[in-house]
Amino acid sequence: MKNILKISLTLSLILLLVSCKKDDGADTTFSLRDRQEVYNEDIAEIEAYLQENYLVVDVNLNASVKEIDNGQTSIWNNTTYPLQSMIVKNDVRVSSYITGVSTDVVEYKLYYIILNEGGGAYPTQVDSVFTAYKGWDLENEVFDQNNQGMWFTYPQTTAFDPVSISGYRQVLTKIKTEASSALNSNGTLTHNDYGNVLVFIPSGLGYFSGSNINGVSYNPAVFQIKLFNRKENDQDGDRILSNYEDINGDGDFYNDDTDGDNIPDFLDRDDDNDGVITKFEIIQSNDGNGNIVYYSFNNIPFCGSGSVKKHLDNSCH
Repeated sequence: MKNILKISLTLSLILLLVSCKKDDGADTTFSLRDRQEVYNEDIAEIEAYLQENYLVVDVNLNASVKEIDNGQTSIWNNTTYPLQSMIVKNDVRVSSYITGVSTDVVEYKLYYIILNEGGGAYPTQVDSVFTAYKGWDLENEVFDQNNQGMWFTYPQTTAFDPVSISGYRQVLTKIKTEASSALNSNGTLTHNDYGNVLVFIPSGLGYFSGSNINGVSYNPAVFQIKLFNRKENDQDGDRILSNYEDINGDGDFYNDDTDGDNIPDFLDRDDDNDGVITKFEIIQSNDGNGNIVYYSFNNIPFCGSGSVKKHLDNSCH
């Protein structure tokens, strides 16, 4: 079974490989469609789908969607599980530098339905998350499913990490992880009070020109996502968890660059570019025998009498 969370080509590779030469010297050019034009088509199809189909949810909050055939209440008008939406930009990046933002300027309307909020914690953009999922197209044909769950991380930390699609990843900010889990005698886990969401994704926040959905490009998708767990990361190894490095608190970890070196703080080992690695600036105690205690983030001292923590102020070592 193919893994829906692996994108065969990233946007940057597509842009680099849009043309190739035949052996006879003639040029063959593959042209991507205009993203705004595709989105206009996608959102019209998605809204028609929401008005022409109804939602079925079983006792375990497993969802399916069926075409209205006998006056059922549409997804559009469902009050038990109300439809919500948010406006987002594509967060797939050209590079991990501050300036490596997506070239996609479209503002996307992302429709979603929360089946259960969850009893744990909201994940951040830079957490690893453990999710199960089911994906289907607007013909209600399931194209992939994973009931057990899998981990993925954004951004990738190795070449083998799975990469989520943008619409899938961004909707996870609306739900929480599980409240608890229990190991069963057969080795399986029972997840309790986990986040559970349906999301209706325009192709620009999905596979776009890729043909991952039943071999069709520019195809919107629907996912049911169950968020079981998260792992807080320290991507740059500076002893400060990445989710504390959103300095301006706007949820975008890529626009925080304390020293202006074009590397976001959560990927920068020396956040203030003072020549001292960040983790060496937050040592609370060191007995000289390799027993080092680091300050927790909230307890990192400010520089002098100022309001900037010492690892972010290049005048303070």
